[in-house]
Amino acid sequence: MAIRRPPSLSRPISAWTALLEASTELLALLDRHGVVVWANPALLRAVGAPEGLPPGQTLADALRLRAGAAMQTLADALRARQPVQLSALAWCDAEGAVRSADATLKPLREEEASADASWLWAMRDTTELTRSQAETTRVTERLARAQEFGRLGLYERELPMGKGHWDANMFRLWNFDPANGAPDFKTFVSRIHPDDRPGMDYRDSARTPGKYAKRYRISSPSGQWRHVHAQWEVKAGPDGEPNIIIGAMVDDTEVYELAESFNTTSAQLKLAVELGNIAIWRHDLRLDRIFYNDKAFEVLGIMPRPEGLALDEVRSLIHPDDIPRVVATAAESLDTDRPVDMEARYRRSDGTYRYVLTRRVVRRNADGQPIEFMGVALDVTEQVAKTRRAQELARRLEVAASAAGLGIWSREPGLERGEWNEQMFHIIGRPVSQGVPRRTEWLNEVVHPDDRERMRTAHAELRATEDVTVEHEYRIVRPDGEVRWVVSRARHEKRESGSVQFGIAIDVTERQEKLVAQRESQAKSEFLARMSHELRTPLNAVLGFSQLLRLDPALAGSASLAKVQHIVSAGEHLLSLINDVLDLSSLESGEVKLDLRPVRLADVLQEAKALVEPAARDAGVSVAVDETDAVVRADRTRVRQVVINLLSNAVKYNVLRGRVHVSVRESGDVALLSVADSGRGMTRQQMAHLFEPFNRLGVEREGIEGAGVGLSVVKALVERMGGSVQVESTPGVGSRFEVRLPRHTGPVVPDEAPPADVAPPVPPAPPALRPQRQGRLLYIEDNPVNALLVEEMVRRHAGLQIETVASGLAGVARARELQPDLILVDMQLPDVDGYEVLSRLREQPSTAGIRCVALSANAMPEDIARASAAGFTDYWTKPIHMPTFLAALERLLPG
Repeated sequence: MAIRRPPSLSRPISAWTALLEASTELLALLDRHGVVVWANPALLRAVGAPEGLPPGQTLADALRLRAGAAMQTLADALRARQPVQLSALAWCDAEGAVRSADATLKPLREEEASADASWLWAMRDTTELTRSQAETTRVTERLARAQEFGRLGLYERELPMGKGHWDANMFRLWNFDPANGAPDFKTFVSRIHPDDRPGMDYRDSARTPGKYAKRYRISSPSGQWRHVHAQWEVKAGPDGEPNIIIGAMVDDTEVYELAESFNTTSAQLKLAVELGNIAIWRHDLRLDRIFYNDKAFEVLGIMPRPEGLALDEVRSLIHPDDIPRVVATAAESLDTDRPVDMEARYRRSDGTYRYVLTRRVVRRNADGQPIEFMGVALDVTEQVAKTRRAQELARRLEVAASAAGLGIWSREPGLERGEWNEQMFHIIGRPVSQGVPRRTEWLNEVVHPDDRERMRTAHAELRATEDVTVEHEYRIVRPDGEVRWVVSRARHEKRESGSVQFGIAIDVTERQEKLVAQRESQAKSEFLARMSHELRTPLNAVLGFSQLLRLDPALAGSASLAKVQHIVSAGEHLLSLINDVLDLSSLESGEVKLDLRPVRLADVLQEAKALVEPAARDAGVSVAVDETDAVVRADRTRVRQVVINLLSNAVKYNVLRGRVHVSVRESGDVALLSVADSGRGMTRQQMAHLFEPFNRLGVEREGIEGAGVGLSVVKALVERMGGSVQVESTPGVGSRFEVRLPRHTGPVVPDEAPPADVAPPVPPAPPALRPQRQGRLLYIEDNPVNALLVEEMVRRHAGLQIETVASGLAGVARARELQPDLILVDMQLPDVDGYEVLSRLREQPSTAGIRCVALSANAMPEDIARASAAGFTDYWTKPIHMPTFLAALERLLPG
């Protein structure tokens, strides 16, 4: 049987060993050679021999100690008979599992020793304690790594703003020397960006227990600003007053910049558990299980599970479309020691998906084998949504920019190339595949040679400005040689990440061409207006006095009267030419305003016939107009002008005893007005140039009056009224002009009375002079010839009193004194213009109600419209047509 207790022990020793048997420590008595002579039950159970050890078994065999330092120490102690203590002694239990213990070997005192027992072995099993310490060390290392990986620093500060205590990460984060201890509050604040420095909010928090958070930027040795997320808790002492601040700071610069790429400002890292806005996770590659902190479980929307989740279970939560990317990221991470980022969608318990941005790094054992992934994760669902909205907005803006022809560009100063949208490439005619041109290439090859120096100066000015929009207009040359005009609006802004130049470009070639055309048209209109005025002024004297001479009784029946008539005819022909040229110019520039309304063609045809019949009688040509009920939508005055021109040509280019026939027929929604003559007709070659202005088709050598403008005016007027003109002609037979105008089928408002100038001309026989009648006129005119002409017409043929004043201001003063019944105002006076005269008359109560008529050689449509808008009663143009002039006076001042 195995030996449990040596029989030679004395009773006192036996009593002592009895006490040892009850101990929970692992105890044994050894002889001087280290053989076990007695073991207590605790040791016997531990080594799997509850009934006792085999006789002669040494302690090393009983505990299955391996050869090594521990066995050598025991042997040395037995030989030297010296006590010894062993720590972390490795031994094997009954199942063969390796365990650890702290042990003591000491010699027995003389009174305790016996012939068999010389040593006492005491051993305490520390296996669980060692494991706990190892786990604690591992957890501590993991926490330290998490702090380092998450760039997390911890600190404390006594209140009020007293001594601080920082961990190593805080000193590293803030770039302070740990040897100097934690800096005071003032020094600490000096490292914070001025715009972010804590103010009263931070100091106020120190007065009230609770948890607080703030983001700010701190300086780094490189001169850049680091983004820090600080969270702290103010705790109260036993007396209830705040006495300490405990907090953590996370350097989330990289995460902030990464999140900023998703167009957000809310990327943050927080401490796990209490401070954890960061989800921390660990993937044990041996177990293929993933362990999360509470924040990670919160993101997934499931209850925390300390035992972790199997890899297959986690992948079942990943969106199927994202699994290949997750697997590829894991494989990539195994090939590098650098952090690897990935974004994937995870399904929550409610079935919704969350976008999670994960950063992982692999941890390896001493042999370099990967043992686990460690990582952090951020829920970026809102950032992704914002990014998608921003991308959608950017897409819509690009579509809008393309539709509007808007090129968008940006460039960082110092860089040769910038960024363009697609429309920029379209503007300069460069394929997108060629990329954005370098700045020097842009200036030397794209910009027009004549504009390069100016654009170099503009670029220098842009670099020197800040937050100011600069606009330039210049030319570019496309690869095919086409020159285009471009307007550029640009700004230079300074931002946290540096300065940037950006702007827009618009192809304004068509606008530029229109502006050139408008300037040319305006110049032409101004020239024509001046020429019209300059020509009408002397014509006013020629025609005016000729009309007076024609009515002079002294010339009645004399040869001189026929000469005067020649002067009148020549003047009227010249005036007609001037009017036709002005009409054509106004039509080409689009300045003619048409009053489209229902017009009865029968009335217009009769008016036109009455005007051309005298010329037709003189030429021996008959004019016949068919009856018609047709009504067209047109401008009545312009339709009459068209018919008069066609009838005049039909008479002028007819033959002796020739005929002119006017008819109208209706077809669908148009009315067809036909003017046919039995004249000379035209060749096909002549008809090809018929409507060209100033082209008289070779008849200018035949002495027939005309300038070749009338038909050009006819065509332009008809087309402006929505119609068209066609012509058929046979040489020696005649011509037929057909005008198509839109029909009007609704009710027709009765036409106003025809204008005075359609009345038959005054016969050349001199009428009796008009007797004097009541009425006094004031004429404000600086040209003495014009003044004399009007005075003669008014006194002799209107029977009214008239007084002339040569300047505008004098005329206003005389009107206040004279109180005339009517004021005639020339529009171009030496001191003020006619509009100023009217304004001053209206300002004076005594003259405010006097009617004023503009009498001017300015006959452009815009002049007449402006005068009417200003408040003139009427607008009479020079040269003065005496019958019309007298009729107008009769209308305003009836006898």
